[in-house]
Amino acid sequence: MAIQFERLQKRTDSIRRVVNRFLWQQNIDGLPLWRRFLVRSCQITIAIIRDLIQGQLSLRAMSLVFTTVIGFFPLLALVFAILKGLGVHNALEPSLLALLQPLGERANEFTAEILSYVDAIQVELIGITSMGLLLYIVMEMMHKIESSFNYIWAVKRGRSFSSRVSEYLFAVIVSPLLLFLSISITSSVNTNLFQSFLENLSYGVVLIEILAFLAPVLLMSLAFAFAYGFLPNTRVQFSSAFIGGLVTTIIWKLMGSVFQGFFVSSARESIYLAFATVVAVMFFAYIGWLVALIGSSIAFYHQNPAKTRTGRGPSKLSISQQEELSLSIASIIINRFIDGKEPLSEDELAETISSNPVDIEHSLDTLESIALITHTSDEPVRYLPLKSVKDCTLVDIWRALRNHEADKLSEKSDSEDLLKIKQFHKELDAIIDREMGKKKFTDKI
Repeated sequence: MAIQFERLQKRTDSIRRVVNRFLWQQNIDGLPLWRRFLVRSCQITIAIIRDLIQGQLSLRAMSLVFTTVIGFFPLLALVFAILKGLGVHNALEPSLLALLQPLGERANEFTAEILSYVDAIQVELIGITSMGLLLYIVMEMMHKIESSFNYIWAVKRGRSFSSRVSEYLFAVIVSPLLLFLSISITSSVNTNLFQSFLENLSYGVVLIEILAFLAPVLLMSLAFAFAYGFLPNTRVQFSSAFIGGLVTTIIWKLMGSVFQGFFVSSARESIYLAFATVVAVMFFAYIGWLVALIGSSIAFYHQNPAKTRTGRGPSKLSISQQEELSLSIASIIINRFIDGKEPLSEDELAETISSNPVDIEHSLDTLESIALITHTSDEPVRYLPLKSVKDCTLVDIWRALRNHEADKLSEKSDSEDLLKIKQFHKELDAIIDREMGKKKFTDKI
């Protein structure tokens, strides 16, 4: 038995080494396109599975279900008011049908009930107080959604209050217009004139079927891509957002068959239909948000390939690496200020140093806490020196970083070993001051 267990363990270790070599220990840039796609897909899949096991995506999806229940109808009321003012409020129906497609045959029923409820709201009779409450609920809903997507993208600083108001209202106003435009494009594709033109071609019927299948997928993928690019408070590449949106759309379409089968089976038990419907809608909202967060995670890992192995948490840096990163950031900020160049944002600093944005954020917080730099009120936030840096030396900042929050440690000098180490540090500091004390950030290498 022991021999068999040892063989099994050796075989498992061998398989693990092969998998690690295939996923993480080869330079995929030099691989053929198909193999590069395979490796990257496997890396992202493993990263998504790791996120699901950790439970944060599921927890945030559950939280967003409650947020959706509270803010869904106020959001629809605002969108409906905008569309009604434009005279195109009927554009809501096909959009809701596409959104509720996974509910199967019940999608028409839910859409009709939602539209009748929203249509009954007389927006022109809503008072200032009610409108303010309506806007507050929508803003809070959008803020909670943004917080979840900021977690996906490892962003700790959300939008400022003024930015939230302006950008959220912009999204609420512009989204219906984009919605109406996409529906108009889809309708023009389905016109008799366009169909008759294609039918006259040799493969016209096949083209019609392909367009009928691809058009909704493409439009829904673009809609998800827009959301993935807009919601996080960071820069998202369109290619990454679109890939995440495409995967989300495919999963969303596949969800339809599962929920349709559920509603068909629940309809046979008419006594429990009402209860089952409520549970199914809540579960549908949970799965929908979970799929949306997974799609955003796919976009995140596609844009940040290095994070597929380490996750979105801070890197495990040594003390020396932490000091090097913080001093490098300080050097960039100071030299750009002296040269009269535009200050950089957190994302731009991460791109300049090619480092983990979470580590960059931690270093920026530390540099701010030692009063070396400060952030501007721009959007996104940019960083400038807080004090005169012309005579600022590397040793001064290095020592300030090393002594950051040192007062939180207990001071016990009665240990002989501790006194020996402190004496060693004093002698080391004296040598550093004598040999390197005059070196400044502005000095050339």
